[in-house]
Amino acid sequence: MNVTTSYGTWNNHGDSGNLTVEATIVDAINGGDSDWQERMDSSGALDLIASGYRNAIENALPAGISIAGNEFIGLHHTDPDYTDTIGDFDIRAAIQEIGLFEIVQKHDVDA
Repeated sequence: MNVTTSYGTWNNHGDSGNLTVEATIVDAINGGDSDWQERMDSSGALDLIASGYRNAIENALPAGISIAGNEFIGLHHTDPDYTDTIGDFDIRAAIQEIGLFEIVQKHDVDA
């Protein structure tokens, strides 16, 4: 049985200005005109962006750490599968390497 613990929230590691991944995405597209933003929402593109961004985040994390909702969870240091790699991993740096705007462009309704 794995012993897990919280590594912090999206607000701690992903975006200190937002509480959720989806709020970060909305802020990222906030510069577009309101008609485009509405089309992005009504077409389901925002959901696709959120899914793509969450997948990219998950792929950037080492085995033993995951994003669950807006919280990062992972193996506790007492778990037999815990390694120093997990404990030393910089979640914020990994997220900053992800190209959110590339994901947005991929799902842009005007592209």
